[in-house]
Amino acid sequence: MVLKYVRALVATLLVVGSVNAATADQSQIDPAALAVAQSYFDALRSGDRQTLLSLFAADERSRNQAQLSDPDYSQYLVDRYRDARFEVADGGAKSGFSFVDITVWLNDTESFRERLLVQPSGDPADSSLHIVARKELLD
Repeated sequence: MVLKYVRALVATLLVVGSVNAATADQSQIDPAALAVAQSYFDALRSGDRQTLLSLFAADERSRNQAQLSDPDYSQYLVDRYRDARFEVADGGAKSGFSFVDITVWLNDTESFRERLLVQPSGDPADSSLHIVARKELLD
């Protein structure tokens, strides 16, 4: 089911172009990693704590577990990311991880850059990618 969801997101990204292709050569980025990045951003905008939790694995999941278990956190996410936009800046693969560098514009002047490190689940029955680390990128 998750794989079907990821494939649908990839198709949506390609058809609708909801990720800004003008900022990066996305041909070097794993389409499944792009789909995870889009799902991550969509979950931030909608305050979908369950989706965020399902996207995280390993230490990243542990770090975010308590915060994402708080029902009030959903409203915080919606308030913060409601009008945000998302651009892919770079991506690729390195040391067994895929990565996607994104810029999230909260408004016309405030933004942050983040690298999402993704890799397949450790469960052989689950081939979907999960975010195993997030790193703030500095200019």
